[in-house]
Amino acid sequence: MAGMLKLGRLNNDTPAHYAATFRVFLTSLELTEEKARQFVGSKVPDSVLCESGAVRVLGIGSGQGESDRVILKRLLQHHDSVYNRVVEPSETMIKKYKALAREDTSLGAVKFDWRQQTAEEYFQTKDDTKFHLIHASHVLYYVEDPVATLRNMWEQLADGGYILLPMESEKGDIGKMKLKMWEDFGQGDRLTTALRFSGDIKGYLDALGISYICENAYVVSLNVTECFKENSESGALLLDFITHTPNASNMPEIRSMALEYIRRNSSVIGDKTIFQSTEETIVVLKKGAKKE
Repeated sequence: MAGMLKLGRLNNDTPAHYAATFRVFLTSLELTEEKARQFVGSKVPDSVLCESGAVRVLGIGSGQGESDRVILKRLLQHHDSVYNRVVEPSETMIKKYKALAREDTSLGAVKFDWRQQTAEEYFQTKDDTKFHLIHASHVLYYVEDPVATLRNMWEQLADGGYILLPMESEKGDIGKMKLKMWEDFGQGDRLTTALRFSGDIKGYLDALGISYICENAYVVSLNVTECFKENSESGALLLDFITHTPNASNMPEIRSMALEYIRRNSSVIGDKTIFQSTEETIVVLKKGAKKE
Protein backbone atom coordinates (compact mmCIF):
# COMPACT_ATOMS: atom_id res chain seq x y z
CA MET A 1 0.00 0.00 0.00
CA ALA A 2 2.62 2.55 1.06
CA GLY A 3 4.73 1.86 -2.00
CA MET A 4 1.78 2.66 -4.30
CA LEU A 5 0.91 5.90 -2.56
CA LYS A 6 2.42 9.14 -3.85
CA LEU A 7 2.00 10.66 -0.42
CA GLY A 8 2.66 14.39 -0.37
CA ARG A 9 3.33 14.56 -4.11
CA LEU A 10 0.15 15.99 -5.60
CA ASN A 11 2.21 18.76 -7.21
CA ASN A 12 4.10 16.08 -9.18
CA ASP A 13 0.86 14.84 -10.73
CA THR A 14 -0.50 16.27 -14.00
CA PRO A 15 -0.83 20.08 -14.02
CA ALA A 16 -4.49 19.79 -15.02
CA HIS A 17 -5.33 17.56 -12.06
CA TYR A 18 -3.48 19.77 -9.60
CA ALA A 19 -5.23 22.85 -10.97
CA ALA A 20 -8.60 21.13 -10.58
CA THR A 21 -7.91 20.26 -6.94
CA PHE A 22 -6.79 23.82 -6.24
CA ARG A 23 -9.96 25.30 -7.77
CA VAL A 24 -12.12 23.10 -5.55
CA PHE A 25 -10.01 24.05 -2.53
CA LEU A 26 -10.61 27.75 -3.22
CA THR A 27 -14.36 27.25 -3.45
CA SER A 28 -14.35 25.35 -0.15
CA LEU A 29 -12.73 28.17 1.81
CA GLU A 30 -14.98 29.64 4.47
CA LEU A 31 -13.16 32.95 4.20
CA THR A 32 -14.64 36.24 3.07
CA GLU A 33 -12.75 38.52 0.68
CA GLU A 34 -12.60 41.25 3.32
CA LYS A 35 -11.04 38.93 5.91
CA ALA A 36 -8.49 37.74 3.35
CA ARG A 37 -7.61 41.34 2.48
CA GLN A 38 -7.11 42.31 6.10
CA PHE A 39 -5.04 39.21 6.80
CA VAL A 40 -2.61 39.68 3.91
CA GLY A 41 -2.37 43.45 4.25
CA SER A 42 -1.60 43.25 7.95
CA LYS A 43 1.54 41.22 7.24
CA VAL A 44 3.30 44.04 5.37
CA PRO A 45 5.68 45.52 7.98
CA ASP A 46 5.29 49.21 8.79
CA SER A 47 9.00 49.86 8.30
CA VAL A 48 8.69 48.81 4.65
CA LEU A 49 5.68 51.05 4.22
CA CYS A 50 7.51 54.06 5.68
CA GLU A 51 10.69 53.75 3.63
CA SER A 52 11.22 56.76 1.38
CA GLY A 53 11.54 56.50 -2.39
CA ALA A 54 10.48 53.73 -4.74
CA VAL A 55 10.02 50.28 -3.26
CA ARG A 56 11.05 47.05 -5.01
CA VAL A 57 9.04 43.88 -4.49
CA LEU A 58 9.75 40.28 -5.50
CA GLY A 59 6.75 37.95 -5.49
CA ILE A 60 7.52 34.25 -5.90
CA GLY A 61 4.73 31.85 -6.84
CA SER A 62 2.24 34.68 -7.14
CA GLY A 63 -0.63 32.69 -8.62
CA GLN A 64 -3.27 34.87 -10.25
CA GLY A 65 -2.27 37.92 -8.23
CA GLU A 66 -5.15 38.34 -5.79
CA SER A 67 -2.95 38.34 -2.68
CA ASP A 68 -0.24 40.35 -4.44
CA ARG A 69 -2.76 43.06 -5.30
CA VAL A 70 -3.50 43.55 -1.59
CA ILE A 71 0.20 43.96 -0.81
CA LEU A 72 0.74 46.35 -3.74
CA LYS A 73 -2.22 48.54 -2.77
CA ARG A 74 -0.93 48.72 0.77
CA LEU A 75 2.50 49.80 -0.46
CA LEU A 76 1.00 52.42 -2.79
CA GLN A 77 -0.54 54.14 0.23
CA HIS A 78 3.02 55.20 1.16
CA HIS A 79 4.95 55.14 -2.14
CA ASP A 80 4.51 56.94 -5.44
CA SER A 81 5.60 53.88 -7.38
CA VAL A 82 6.40 50.20 -6.92
CA TYR A 83 8.60 47.92 -9.01
CA ASN A 84 7.07 44.45 -8.80
CA ARG A 85 8.91 41.41 -10.18
CA VAL A 86 6.55 38.45 -10.53
CA VAL A 87 7.97 34.91 -10.61
CA GLU A 88 5.27 32.39 -11.50
CA PRO A 89 5.72 29.17 -13.54
CA SER A 90 2.11 28.84 -14.73
CA GLU A 91 1.27 30.58 -18.00
CA THR A 92 -2.42 30.45 -17.08
CA MET A 93 -1.83 32.13 -13.74
CA ILE A 94 0.30 34.87 -15.28
CA LYS A 95 -2.41 35.59 -17.86
CA LYS A 96 -4.97 35.94 -15.05
CA TYR A 97 -2.62 38.15 -13.06
CA LYS A 98 -1.97 40.38 -16.09
CA ALA A 99 -5.71 40.70 -16.69
CA LEU A 100 -6.26 41.63 -13.05
CA ALA A 101 -3.47 44.24 -13.22
CA ARG A 102 -4.98 45.78 -16.39
CA GLU A 103 -8.48 45.95 -14.92
CA ASP A 104 -7.46 47.43 -11.56
CA THR A 105 -6.64 51.06 -12.31
CA SER A 106 -5.36 51.58 -8.76
CA LEU A 107 -2.28 49.56 -9.77
CA GLY A 108 -1.31 52.04 -12.48
CA ALA A 109 1.78 53.16 -10.53
CA VAL A 110 3.14 49.60 -10.39
CA LYS A 111 5.80 48.61 -12.89
CA PHE A 112 5.42 44.88 -13.47
CA ASP A 113 8.31 42.64 -14.51
CA TRP A 114 6.88 39.24 -15.49
CA ARG A 115 9.04 36.12 -15.17
CA GLN A 116 7.35 32.85 -16.19
CA GLN A 117 9.76 30.62 -14.26
CA THR A 118 9.94 28.29 -11.32
CA ALA A 119 11.78 29.59 -8.27
CA GLU A 120 14.74 27.37 -9.20
CA GLU A 121 14.85 28.69 -12.77
CA TYR A 122 14.60 32.27 -11.60
CA PHE A 123 17.44 32.04 -9.10
CA GLN A 124 19.68 30.42 -11.70
CA THR A 125 19.31 33.55 -13.86
CA LYS A 126 18.86 36.25 -11.21
CA ASP A 127 20.55 39.65 -11.52
CA ASP A 128 21.93 41.96 -8.85
CA THR A 129 18.63 43.70 -8.04
CA LYS A 130 17.98 44.01 -4.32
CA PHE A 131 14.41 43.98 -3.05
CA HIS A 132 12.86 45.74 -0.08
CA LEU A 133 10.11 43.14 0.22
CA ILE A 134 10.13 39.50 -0.90
CA HIS A 135 7.07 37.32 -0.42
CA ALA A 136 6.56 33.65 -1.21
CA SER A 137 3.10 32.59 -0.09
CA HIS A 138 2.76 28.81 0.35
CA VAL A 139 5.62 28.19 -2.09
CA LEU A 140 8.25 26.39 -0.04
CA TYR A 141 6.25 23.15 -0.03
CA TYR A 142 7.06 22.73 -3.71
CA VAL A 143 10.66 23.83 -4.32
CA GLU A 144 13.22 21.07 -4.77
CA ASP A 145 15.71 22.58 -2.32
CA PRO A 146 14.08 24.85 0.28
CA VAL A 147 17.42 25.67 1.93
CA ALA A 148 18.90 26.92 -1.36
CA THR A 149 15.71 28.87 -2.08
CA LEU A 150 15.83 30.58 1.32
CA ARG A 151 19.51 31.39 0.86
CA ASN A 152 18.82 32.88 -2.58
CA MET A 153 15.96 35.01 -1.26
CA TRP A 154 18.22 36.27 1.53
CA GLU A 155 20.90 37.22 -0.97
CA GLN A 156 18.39 39.26 -3.03
CA LEU A 157 17.04 41.06 0.03
CA ALA A 158 18.18 44.64 0.61
CA ASP A 159 19.51 45.62 4.03
CA GLY A 160 16.51 46.59 6.13
CA GLY A 161 14.22 44.55 3.89
CA TYR A 162 11.72 41.87 4.79
CA ILE A 163 10.81 38.39 3.60
CA LEU A 164 7.26 37.16 4.22
CA LEU A 165 6.70 33.39 4.20
CA PRO A 166 3.10 32.31 4.87
CA MET A 167 3.09 28.56 5.55
CA GLU A 168 0.79 25.91 6.94
CA SER A 169 1.60 25.04 10.54
CA GLU A 170 2.06 21.49 11.75
CA LYS A 171 0.09 22.54 14.83
CA GLY A 172 -3.22 22.92 12.98
CA ASP A 173 -5.72 20.13 12.39
CA ILE A 174 -4.83 19.64 8.72
CA GLY A 175 -1.12 19.75 9.54
CA LYS A 176 -1.56 17.14 12.26
CA MET A 177 -3.54 14.96 9.87
CA LYS A 178 -0.75 15.09 7.29
CA LEU A 179 1.84 14.14 9.91
CA LYS A 180 -0.35 11.23 10.98
CA MET A 181 -0.67 10.15 7.35
CA TRP A 182 3.10 10.20 6.99
CA GLU A 183 3.50 8.21 10.20
CA ASP A 184 1.10 5.56 8.88
CA PHE A 185 1.96 5.47 5.19
CA GLY A 186 5.07 7.56 4.44
CA GLN A 187 8.36 6.22 3.12
CA GLY A 188 11.73 7.96 3.07
CA ASP A 189 12.23 11.58 4.08
CA ARG A 190 9.05 13.63 4.53
CA LEU A 191 10.98 16.82 3.74
CA THR A 192 11.58 15.64 0.17
CA THR A 193 7.80 15.83 -0.38
CA ALA A 194 5.44 18.79 -0.18
CA LEU A 195 4.51 17.80 3.39
CA ARG A 196 6.56 20.63 4.84
CA PHE A 197 5.34 23.02 7.49
CA SER A 198 6.24 26.34 9.06
CA GLY A 199 8.23 24.52 11.75
CA ASP A 200 10.42 22.91 9.10
CA ILE A 201 11.12 26.29 7.50
CA LYS A 202 12.05 27.77 10.88
CA GLY A 203 14.50 24.89 11.30
CA TYR A 204 16.09 25.67 7.93
CA LEU A 205 16.42 29.36 8.86
CA ASP A 206 18.02 28.41 12.17
CA ALA A 207 20.55 26.26 10.31
CA LEU A 208 21.32 29.18 7.97
CA GLY A 209 21.77 31.55 10.91
CA ILE A 210 18.97 33.82 9.72
CA SER A 211 16.81 35.46 12.38
CA TYR A 212 13.03 35.60 12.07
CA ILE A 213 9.82 36.08 13.98
CA CYS A 214 6.45 34.38 13.52
CA GLU A 215 3.45 36.61 12.97
CA ASN A 216 -0.01 35.73 14.28
CA ALA A 217 -1.17 32.21 13.56
CA TYR A 218 -4.27 32.36 11.41
CA VAL A 219 -7.00 29.72 11.21
CA VAL A 220 -8.46 28.90 7.80
CA SER A 221 -11.74 26.99 7.74
CA LEU A 222 -12.68 24.60 4.93
CA ASN A 223 -16.09 23.23 4.08
CA VAL A 224 -15.25 19.53 3.61
CA THR A 225 -18.83 18.24 3.46
CA GLU A 226 -18.40 16.91 -0.09
CA CYS A 227 -15.48 14.70 0.98
CA PHE A 228 -17.91 12.43 2.83
CA LYS A 229 -20.25 11.98 -0.15
CA GLU A 230 -19.79 8.84 -2.22
CA ASN A 231 -19.08 9.50 -5.90
CA SER A 232 -18.67 13.25 -5.36
CA GLU A 233 -16.11 14.50 -7.87
CA SER A 234 -15.52 17.75 -6.00
CA GLY A 235 -15.20 15.84 -2.72
CA ALA A 236 -12.57 13.54 -4.22
CA LEU A 237 -10.62 16.50 -5.61
CA LEU A 238 -10.76 18.31 -2.29
CA LEU A 239 -9.53 15.24 -0.41
CA ASP A 240 -6.63 15.03 -2.86
CA PHE A 241 -5.72 18.63 -2.07
CA ILE A 242 -6.11 18.31 1.68
CA THR A 243 -3.93 15.16 1.79
CA HIS A 244 -1.71 16.46 -1.02
CA THR A 245 -1.91 12.99 -2.52
CA PRO A 246 -3.23 12.22 -6.02
CA ASN A 247 -6.29 9.96 -6.20
CA ALA A 248 -6.44 9.56 -2.42
CA SER A 249 -10.15 8.76 -2.63
CA ASN A 250 -9.40 5.67 -4.72
CA MET A 251 -7.14 4.24 -2.01
CA PRO A 252 -9.38 2.75 0.71
CA GLU A 253 -6.81 2.85 3.51
CA ILE A 254 -5.75 6.46 3.05
CA ARG A 255 -9.34 7.62 2.42
CA SER A 256 -10.58 5.82 5.53
CA MET A 257 -7.80 7.20 7.70
CA ALA A 258 -8.21 10.78 6.41
CA LEU A 259 -11.99 10.85 6.71
CA GLU A 260 -11.93 9.35 10.19
CA TYR A 261 -9.38 11.96 11.28
CA ILE A 262 -11.46 14.76 9.75
CA ARG A 263 -14.63 13.41 11.38
CA ARG A 264 -13.01 13.42 14.84
CA ASN A 265 -11.43 16.86 14.49
CA SER A 266 -14.03 18.88 12.59
CA SER A 267 -17.10 20.88 13.55
CA VAL A 268 -20.60 20.53 12.17
CA ILE A 269 -22.23 23.90 11.56
CA GLY A 270 -25.69 23.58 10.11
CA ASP A 271 -25.34 21.26 7.13
CA LYS A 272 -21.59 21.89 6.77
CA THR A 273 -18.62 19.96 8.07
CA ILE A 274 -15.81 22.43 8.82
CA PHE A 275 -12.15 21.38 9.04
CA GLN A 276 -9.41 23.86 9.91
CA SER A 277 -5.84 24.64 8.96
CA THR A 278 -3.55 26.87 11.01
CA GLU A 279 -1.20 29.13 9.08
CA GLU A 280 1.78 31.15 10.25
CA THR A 281 3.66 33.91 8.50
CA ILE A 282 7.40 33.77 9.08
CA VAL A 283 8.92 37.25 8.86
CA VAL A 284 12.63 37.71 8.16
CA LEU A 285 14.28 41.12 8.62
CA LYS A 286 17.70 41.69 7.13
CA LYS A 287 19.82 43.87 9.40
CA GLY A 288 23.14 43.88 7.58
CA ALA A 289 25.01 40.59 7.14
CA LYS A 290 23.56 37.38 8.56
CA LYS A 291 24.90 36.19 11.85
CA GLU A 292 27.48 33.42 11.96
